[in-house]
Amino acid sequence: MKILHTSDWHVGKTLARRSRLDEAREVLTEIVDIAEREAVDAVLVCGDVFDHIAPSAAAEKIVYDTLVEMERREIPVLLVPGNHDHARRWRALEPLLRRFMVRVVPEVRRPDVGGIVRIGARDNSAELQIAVLPWVFERQLFGARELMGLPGEAFQSYAEEMRLLIEKLCEPLDPSTCTAFAGHLFVSGSRPGEGQRQLTIGHLFAITPQALPEVQYAALGHVHRPQRVPGSSRPAYYSGSPLQLDFGEVEQQKSVNIVELKPGQPAEVRTEPMTGGRRLRDVSGTYEEIDAQKDALGDAFLRVNLKCGGPFPGLGDQVRALLPDALEVRLDYPREETQTETRIRGLTPREQYAHYLREKQAADPDQDELDLFESLLMEVAR
Repeated sequence: MKILHTSDWHVGKTLARRSRLDEAREVLTEIVDIAEREAVDAVLVCGDVFDHIAPSAAAEKIVYDTLVEMERREIPVLLVPGNHDHARRWRALEPLLRRFMVRVVPEVRRPDVGGIVRIGARDNSAELQIAVLPWVFERQLFGARELMGLPGEAFQSYAEEMRLLIEKLCEPLDPSTCTAFAGHLFVSGSRPGEGQRQLTIGHLFAITPQALPEVQYAALGHVHRPQRVPGSSRPAYYSGSPLQLDFGEVEQQKSVNIVELKPGQPAEVRTEPMTGGRRLRDVSGTYEEIDAQKDALGDAFLRVNLKCGGPFPGLGDQVRALLPDALEVRLDYPREETQTETRIRGLTPREQYAHYLREKQAADPDQDELDLFESLLMEVAR
């Protein structure tokens, strides 16, 4: 069996209010082409297909067009919702998508009623059994425990409950076939991207590497940085997002995983680099130095660190005029360290705004601007 593992498409995500739908369409088209070129038996999409639980019609069209194109090329797809996806929306689509060779497991299910998905090889020489676990919020664990018929005491910890859930889910897997686990979850020790939200990437929703099942390959989603899960004796991988989603992922080479499985043998895993989408780049220097390198930056989205003498008004606008794709501009200048912390909670709104302007411009604010601010504040209050 040969599979393509991908995750964290986040279709619909913007960057500094810039739409990235065209880039999403480009990378998903590339994934379809890779799957066909590699003649894979299945594609595993391990969560966070969309960036929002209520995606736009344009974002939905890109995803559904991709799934239809997979079916047109006779490539089965297994789709696992993540924490950014609306599980009930996927449940409503499940019977329709099945007609397009797309299997969806929108919630925790017992192994005998959809928790384990079976996909045959193109030449019918083998079968792949996949235990599927979509994202599980802490409040859902009580219902999952009851669904799986797990005995024992009341809820102890997220990590322990998830370990028991995974163990029960994977119990019926037949080791004489090809076996895999597809889940959207966070394994402790994994390295997320700098820009990922800490709410679901941290101790509260972490499971240990030892909780992963004894399968030939564990296909995981949730962490955007491609990597093998550290500390796991099983071949467990995050494929990562196929597109650099924010400037915390500047240094990451995006990819998908191509996995070859034979019953009773270790999985052979290799990465296939992604080339679609615009790059994200950091640029640093004085205005003159940045001007000198602008022609070499291509169409990348930029985060600019401008070295200057101080926070003079209009500097950011000058950089954006020079580099239209500069999404963030940071001013790098010597700052005097104050010994006492300025307290602004007791100040009036006018005084707070004046303090803000002094911090940003290193000069006393214009009184006409303060008067305008105060009049606008009163208008909003009315």
